[in-house]
Amino acid sequence: MARKGSLKVRTGCLTCKIRKVKCDEGKPHCQRCVTTGRKCDGYLQTTTSSVTAWHRPRHLFPGVDNVDERRALQFFSQAAGPSLSGPMDPYFWTHLVMQFSNFEPAVRHAVVAISSLYEHMQTRSKYQQLVDNRFALSHYNSAIRELKTMNNEPLVLLVCILFICIEFLQDNRNGAIQHCKHGVYILKNAEAAFPWTKEYLSPIFRRLTIFPFFFALDETGFPKFINLEDRVPDSFASFDEAIYCIDGILLRTIRLVRSGDSYRLGNLRRCPVAPDLLVEQEETRVLLENWNNRFSYLQSRSSTPAMSEETLCNITLRYGVARIWVETTFEYDETVYDRYLDRFRYMVGTAAKLHSSKALRRGSLQGSPKFIFEMGFIPLLYYIVMKCRCLDTRLEALSLMKKLGAAKENLWEVSTMHAVARRMIEIEHDFLLDVNDKPLTTPVWPGLPPDEMRIRDSTTEPALSVHVDAQCQKVRERMAGFYRRTAEGDIYLQTDVVTEVM
Repeated sequence: MARKGSLKVRTGCLTCKIRKVKCDEGKPHCQRCVTTGRKCDGYLQTTTSSVTAWHRPRHLFPGVDNVDERRALQFFSQAAGPSLSGPMDPYFWTHLVMQFSNFEPAVRHAVVAISSLYEHMQTRSKYQQLVDNRFALSHYNSAIRELKTMNNEPLVLLVCILFICIEFLQDNRNGAIQHCKHGVYILKNAEAAFPWTKEYLSPIFRRLTIFPFFFALDETGFPKFINLEDRVPDSFASFDEAIYCIDGILLRTIRLVRSGDSYRLGNLRRCPVAPDLLVEQEETRVLLENWNNRFSYLQSRSSTPAMSEETLCNITLRYGVARIWVETTFEYDETVYDRYLDRFRYMVGTAAKLHSSKALRRGSLQGSPKFIFEMGFIPLLYYIVMKCRCLDTRLEALSLMKKLGAAKENLWEVSTMHAVARRMIEIEHDFLLDVNDKPLTTPVWPGLPPDEMRIRDSTTEPALSVHVDAQCQKVRERMAGFYRRTAEGDIYLQTDVVTEVM
């Protein structure tokens, strides 16, 4: 969404720079902030050589003499930055990061590293490791050194997001999780002390805090995010507020789902659910229902679209998946998902409309980014494939994973997720798919498969092997595990090899 305001603010306190208004530069706090009830976030220490223009660079980057650095910043400004947000508002990457890169060395070095890694990913079929990219490694190390001397918490948080992005690009889940954990700890204090932190950085950390629940070996040690919704406002003042709210509810939903793992897959199956968990389930369900009512009202009174079609589709799927997730948190019988076939069909139809619309606008979907920082459509469509047992609907969702998903969405890789989802369909319906995901054999279960055929959950091994198949196509193979149940109700793990086309 476009943000209004001048881009000519050159000096002044951080708060006025972020707001893009003229600062009176009063010390220790500017009067413009004080008189409007805002907290003045103070001033950066500057020297003659480091004071640069506060604007979004176009072609020249003041203070950057190295040709490779300048080229990397230009590439980030024109290519990487606008793509990193995926379906979310790109303002953080296209404006905020670029503005800070003009006067904060840690930001500039991190941006150069991201730009170099992103460009390699766009032009290579295989992800290049950071140790092999000396240019990126050098700037990442420089950013880390600069960070150690930084005592401004909001800037530390901004750089922390950039570091997480670098680790995502390298598929270093442990490094990304550690940076995210560090950021959430700092955020607890910074939100109250620095208002612009909540507006610009907290939404990103809310969404980031989701991925450790899927990629951390033990998410119990992860700090709890503060100020998650215990109520939905009577009305939303903006679409940004509505998105911020649903992100908080989604995070709360995933925490609840992880609390229900033992009831679905573990030794608490068929046991009474703890009362406090049932209360949390109902409260979260009500939050989602209230959010949907307020969001629908906000849409009805908006005369012009206030968010892109892609953002709206992604938010619709987030809400739809979260709603089903909450209502089935403690269910161990997979046939319960058959009650939601209409909802699954609606979500897939919404995603299909988005794909058709994008194809018409572009003429072709070639050139889609290979990496986005945010969670896009891959995990949402994967959930639909996994839990919707209508064969036609889940095959369409499987197809849309590659059409709408980037090659890599933070730590989710479409090749892996697609391969596992595809194998899941084959196992449950007991048939084979061809290379185009069309039925190669007749399904034994063309309708809804019985519960003992259904897969509860899945896991994949990080180790993989690469070889060339009979069609002279390079493929990756890795072991996957599928949780199923016997006719007696016991859970077991079925292992299988899944093939990913590179």
